[in-house]
Amino acid sequence: MQKQVQLTVVGKVFKPNTRKLLLLNKCLTKYYELVKWHLQFNTTSKSTLHKHYKEAKAFGLNTALVQTARDKAVETLKSFRENRAEDSVLTLKKTSVRFDQRCYRLAKTENKMTPYWLTLSLGEERVVLPIVFGEREKLIEEALEGKWKFATVEMVKNEEWYAHFTLEKDVKLEDEPETVVAIDRGERNFAVAAAVSKENPKPMKGKFWKGADVKRTRGLYGHVRRNLQRKGRLGKVKSLRGKERRIVNQQLHQTANEIVAYAKQFTKPIIAMEDLTGIRKRFKKGKWLNKRFHSLPFRRLQVLVEYKALLQGIEVRYVAAKNTTKTCHRCGHVAPVNGRECRCRACGMVYNRDLNAAVNIAQRLTRELGWGSCDAPEPANVTERAKL
Repeated sequence: MQKQVQLTVVGKVFKPNTRKLLLLNKCLTKYYELVKWHLQFNTTSKSTLHKHYKEAKAFGLNTALVQTARDKAVETLKSFRENRAEDSVLTLKKTSVRFDQRCYRLAKTENKMTPYWLTLSLGEERVVLPIVFGEREKLIEEALEGKWKFATVEMVKNEEWYAHFTLEKDVKLEDEPETVVAIDRGERNFAVAAAVSKENPKPMKGKFWKGADVKRTRGLYGHVRRNLQRKGRLGKVKSLRGKERRIVNQQLHQTANEIVAYAKQFTKPIIAMEDLTGIRKRFKKGKWLNKRFHSLPFRRLQVLVEYKALLQGIEVRYVAAKNTTKTCHRCGHVAPVNGRECRCRACGMVYNRDLNAAVNIAQRLTRELGWGSCDAPEPANVTERAKL
């Protein structure tokens, strides 16, 4: 069994001259107007938008850019419909320019300072840009050697220009997994893992990630932003946002690496996580708890775990999130949970509520895989704790 994995490598456009900047800015303006023009049709059907192709060509972009602008408009509208609040109106404030394989090429030269050069077709003109990469330069080298496939590149303007390369490759997954490793995500414990094997339905030792570094960083920068906003220093607030994002992203990478390493210790693992679509709309627990919960980047952690697991040949699947905390994993009784322990009134089991949720997630996937009986197993009580 094979599955495609994608990741993004970001490079910075290194000191482009005035002519190149003018060409990039001109292309961005046309592309932005074209995406807005597609959005006015208020449809997510690419075939419907394609009927207006001749009109779209009047914006002066080549065929590939016209098509990627159409695709970006469709993605923007879909995302807005899935996440919008009541009575909200779609407003496109900015966009990036997406180039597919037909209109860009990355090459490596002998230039020691700027070995990587990106050629972009902007319509009637071409522009060649020097690109410098950071820690992920090794992945670009592997892509140039054919180990990865170049998909698209997004040209993003954020004071300076950046190139976001999307790389793809197919990875081989286990046809018949033997261990389900479930990951529960929450506010108190950022991530909790538990494992259930095909041969023995009894949960194996779990592991906790507190996410203290992520919470501390979000709390600190939130406090600093509030003070700066009161003083009217909005420019400083904007600059800190990028720094906070980079710090949190590094912490999430560390947590995701440890989760995948935990899964790899088991025989032929498969990772199970809850489908948390719409959870932020449903979560309403009071101002203080809402703020803490919504500051946690669950979606970002999910993306990192998924692609890192796929690179190791570990498949990731999603199960329904309903009542994973309220259900006793031993007898199946459903009841509200108060405090940090799940105390089942039916069978008397006492268990950590987050670890109980992780076992329930694992059992839901084992039932989908058709492993033996659907009866709930006996609980385990051995855990490891990791302070992160």
